[in-house]
Amino acid sequence: MAINDKGDLIKVSADDLMIGDTLPWTVYDATGRLLMDSGHVISTQSRLNSIISSGYRLDELPTEADEVAASDLPSPVVYAKDTNPFNELEEMCLELEQAFGGIVGDGSFKEGRLERRLYDSASQIQGLIKLNADALLGSIHLSNKFNYSIKHPLHVAIISSIIADSLDLPQDIQLAMIGAAITANVAMNSYQDSLQKHKGPLTDEQKSRVLKHPQESYDLLKTAGITNQLWLDIVLQHHEKIDGSGYPRGLRGDQICLEAKIVGLADIYSAMVSGRQYRPALTPQRSLKQLFMQRGSFFDESLTNVFLSELGVYPPGATVELVNGEMGVVVKRKSPESSKPVVSSIRDRFGTRFMHPVMRDTGDKRYSIKGDVKVEQLGNINPSILWGLKLMRVS
Repeated sequence: MAINDKGDLIKVSADDLMIGDTLPWTVYDATGRLLMDSGHVISTQSRLNSIISSGYRLDELPTEADEVAASDLPSPVVYAKDTNPFNELEEMCLELEQAFGGIVGDGSFKEGRLERRLYDSASQIQGLIKLNADALLGSIHLSNKFNYSIKHPLHVAIISSIIADSLDLPQDIQLAMIGAAITANVAMNSYQDSLQKHKGPLTDEQKSRVLKHPQESYDLLKTAGITNQLWLDIVLQHHEKIDGSGYPRGLRGDQICLEAKIVGLADIYSAMVSGRQYRPALTPQRSLKQLFMQRGSFFDESLTNVFLSELGVYPPGATVELVNGEMGVVVKRKSPESSKPVVSSIRDRFGTRFMHPVMRDTGDKRYSIKGDVKVEQLGNINPSILWGLKLMRVS
């Protein structure tokens, strides 16, 4: 059917779209040539600029069928096999900065736009996990480029998504949970980075702000247009503990929803493996050991066991020494041959850096893991090279 048979073309406006939106209509150029199909996620600023500068859409009212399709929740994004997940995550961090600014700033989101935008972000995280879950876990332990207030929620969302997928939770539940993981600390964004640099005990005022942030985040999100009650409940409950020692309401056991327990575990783990001004980052092994010791008291025992099983004793991103003296980074939780972690060795037994990382199956006794080492001992680390990925972003 010709374009003229369907309706007139009207210019796409900057007010119509934001980064992270899913195109609600097909976009054409001024001559009627197809530029981008509806349903495409606008994941970069350059892509958004291109649509706004050259894009036109049909001037037609949506049909009832269109309205139903637009209300459907997104499925995990399908990425090309050669997509570099680390580059995609950096792009998502930039998008989150914009979204957070809108939530705590002027709140300039059209009705339903924030919720749809964050559902799209959640579906991107799911897609990247299906593409390379090990690389995404590695990013949690190796990422230092963005401020804590930006990278931490993304890391919590990654872990939460992996656990939700392992439990085979329905897609609508997973999307609400990932959205909650991304936004759970939004009320603390303005001072979370300063807290990261704070030395010594927190002041009474700082303690009060920390204790209030779940409720304040809940209120901010409702004002910004989040309507999913499970999402909001997870945000409110993600710091509760099963023994009643959590906050803000001191809930116990089954009073805390499963999804909030998952996000809470992910939040604690991500915080432990992130360095603070008053302490260096804990190794993944030490962090997992602490969670193991607290299972059944602070954290649900069966859920903690699932968490530990999914991440593994040496999760991707863990920096380790092998029995042959080499040092490197775990890049896969399981080798197909041995079901043991795969390590990308960076330095030989004399401490000399390899020209190119060497993959070692730690199921081979010659390369079994001796123990963990501090990340500083390995020097500069480029995750893309360790995982053998293209350095350029696939658009």
